[in-house]
Amino acid sequence: MKRLSIQRKHSKRLGKKGYWAGHKRGQEQGCRLGQASFGKVFEGVSIIIPSCNQLHQLRACIHCIEEHTIHPHEIIVVDYGSTDGTRTYLLRKSIAVRYALLKKDVRMLGSLNQGLMMAKGTTIAVLDPHVMVTPGWLDRLLECLYSDPRMGVVGPVTNGPFGEQQIEVPYINENEAYPFALTYNISNPAAWRETESLAGFCLLLRRETLEKTGYWDEGCHSGQEATADWLLRVRLLGIRMAIAGDAFIHYAESDRDTAYRFPQMTVKNGPMEESSQNRSFFVQKWGDINKLLSSQKLAAAEPDGQVSSSKERHVSAASFYPVGVLVQGPSGAVFRLERGGRRFLDGVRAAGGEYVTPVRISQIDLLALPRVPKLEATVSGGVEAPVAVSTEESIPVLAASELENMSMFPTLNTPAQCKQWIEVLYAEGSQLYQIGDGWKRPFLTSYAAMIWRAADYRIRLLSPGDLSILVEEQPIIAPPVLQGHL
Repeated sequence: MKRLSIQRKHSKRLGKKGYWAGHKRGQEQGCRLGQASFGKVFEGVSIIIPSCNQLHQLRACIHCIEEHTIHPHEIIVVDYGSTDGTRTYLLRKSIAVRYALLKKDVRMLGSLNQGLMMAKGTTIAVLDPHVMVTPGWLDRLLECLYSDPRMGVVGPVTNGPFGEQQIEVPYINENEAYPFALTYNISNPAAWRETESLAGFCLLLRRETLEKTGYWDEGCHSGQEATADWLLRVRLLGIRMAIAGDAFIHYAESDRDTAYRFPQMTVKNGPMEESSQNRSFFVQKWGDINKLLSSQKLAAAEPDGQVSSSKERHVSAASFYPVGVLVQGPSGAVFRLERGGRRFLDGVRAAGGEYVTPVRISQIDLLALPRVPKLEATVSGGVEAPVAVSTEESIPVLAASELENMSMFPTLNTPAQCKQWIEVLYAEGSQLYQIGDGWKRPFLTSYAAMIWRAADYRIRLLSPGDLSILVEEQPIIAPPVLQGHL
């Protein structure tokens, strides 16, 4: 008996060693395959589903995708802290579903951005777990999306409470949704209509659209407002959006408050407080969006009165970033933004210049700007430390009109004084500009000015007459807030 017990223990130890040896080999092989396939895309659709503690809805959503999607696709689920068995379910579905298991402190928008980063398809679909797709859903959406090269994002119609995307349905039980969809989802281009807004429960977009607009802003407090923020960037670039009126999908929730029910705030914060805080952030970032969009349409007008596509004038959302500023990508590399490009900086010379800290932007934004030849420089310190900008290089020049109560601010020599002055400037309805040879670009809001560390640069005070003779170009917007390595 003693010998048998020893043999069993020995066998168990060998089993554990074999398991971990196999685990290590599998991990190494997976890393090699992942590195080899990095950056490669396939002609198909990446379907991204962020989820947290929604196992029942997620299982039904994936089942419907598998049943009613014949177009080449991949399913990507990004879970952020589920405790309801979702992770075990995803492990069992690992052959059919790609997934990422994130920590509990990652929010829904962070998980969505992670899924967008993982996507390898030429087309991307973003789905709410409550969505139950129907026969022909993807064919109809793809037909609408690729009907016009200027079209960048489309959405379906549904039974859910989503404004102009909601339609009357003749059924009550969700089991009757599929027979209804069989007769409804028939190609009908006459049912397509352009729109200025789409609900985020189901979005289909070209990969190029994501590459031009960037990730969702994780500074927003709900998926609904983050979608509005992202779609505003779409509109700024002149990319068209449409509702595919011949594509119907079923939405399993009837209450609008549950449409974006991913937890965003602490338990003590109620829905009203969440909405108020998020709206405050959106307005703080964008200001008057009607005025913004109107000014962009006027700027795009040709001499004969026709409007040219701003998509041709602005290659990406990064085209709305200031020139001359230092930015830092996820790898830690530092670049200087220039007109239509980015210049890599190995380091800097401490040549008595301005001290500024690089602004963090995404890899997508960096890649949207062509790389220009780098300048000679020597490394000095880590990338997290402030960078000394050589006076021989192009430092952003900022300017504004003098305020009547300027006596309150005798000097603008320190960042703290500049920050206070910028806040007063915008509070009184004025703006801070970046100026160049005959041109000026306004920082859209004080939030945009602060994000781009405008207080770290010298600010010139110009007379209203001197400022007015400069030709106003596109505004400077704030980049998305990102919490992860994107």
